[in-house]
Amino acid sequence: MAKKRTSDAYRKLTGILIILFVLTALCGAGYILLDQSIQVQQAENDARAQTENELLEAQYQQAKQEEQAKEAEGSAVQWPEPKQQGWDVVDLSNFPLTNTRAYDATRMELITSGMLLVNRWHAVPDDLAQAEFLVVHATDKRIATAGNSVKLLSPAITALGDMIAEAKNAGLEHYNVEEGYRLREVQQDKYDKRAQEYANRYSGDALTDKVVASGISVPGTSEYESGLSFCMGRYAKGDPIMDKKFHELPQSDWLLEHSWEYGIIFRFPVQGYPNATVTDKSYKTGQNSKLSIYRYVGKANAAVMHILDFCMEEYIEYLIQHPHIAVYQDGQLKYEIVRTEGYYGGDATVQVTRSAQEVSVSTDNMENNGMGGLIITMAY
Repeated sequence: MAKKRTSDAYRKLTGILIILFVLTALCGAGYILLDQSIQVQQAENDARAQTENELLEAQYQQAKQEEQAKEAEGSAVQWPEPKQQGWDVVDLSNFPLTNTRAYDATRMELITSGMLLVNRWHAVPDDLAQAEFLVVHATDKRIATAGNSVKLLSPAITALGDMIAEAKNAGLEHYNVEEGYRLREVQQDKYDKRAQEYANRYSGDALTDKVVASGISVPGTSEYESGLSFCMGRYAKGDPIMDKKFHELPQSDWLLEHSWEYGIIFRFPVQGYPNATVTDKSYKTGQNSKLSIYRYVGKANAAVMHILDFCMEEYIEYLIQHPHIAVYQDGQLKYEIVRTEGYYGGDATVQVTRSAQEVSVSTDNMENNGMGGLIITMAY
């Protein structure tokens, strides 16, 4: 009887083991099938992702080819042929910039790069006073100055120093910078003192006109407040009293002929001043006094003004009518200049050509209803 119970127990145990084995086998088979299903699903997902990536890549390449085709089409359009000898300005207003990149310019760069127009109708922006003005000391061996020191913005000082150094190489020395940057309160004091001289005979607008005609601008509209202008004179050691005025000396003639090569212009041309070759521009500048004021505007802009015999006001008007021009020397492209509308203040991002070696962006201070223009110069 005991043997029978033992045998039954073994049978039950064996049955349980068989059931467990079958269950284990089924679980293993299920895991294998599930894993295979997951692998199949993963393969399908990978294939779908690859297809989508290939489609996106194809779309990108197509868009890239279309953009390159547009640029090629634009570059294939022939610009007008420049003169092969001497300097020439070519109007490209019907031609867009090609192969461009974005260029970010800060507000401070825009108001100190050279083309900030300052005259009796366009005042210096208040935030210019926050710019960093450099001091040219009277002891500076490169640039002599009247008094203890003269302040100017960095681009003007660099150009001024290069210009005077080249004049020295030409045998002309003893240049003296008589005045540079003026604070608003200094301009106000000069204006008030001059106005007081005429107050017993003039009043209102007539008084203002009289003071301006005498060479003293309304505070806020003086070129000296731009930090880019300076008055030139001559000083010879041991000879403080000159028989001739500066504009009668060869030093003045040399500046008038060569200053543009350094990005500097004679700011207020009047008939026959500073020499007989000069034509009157007072009807544009609003200043008919004989002032030996020079102004930094940048090499590209100065070149166009020299070639076309423009004062600063005429040049900006020209760019408004011809917003894209190229400047050539002996048939070789030197500068490309673009004027854009729609500047409302603050920093700005503009488009420039990728091949430009140097870029400068300046506001022209021609705001109309809060909107002005930017002048972009590209040197090659």
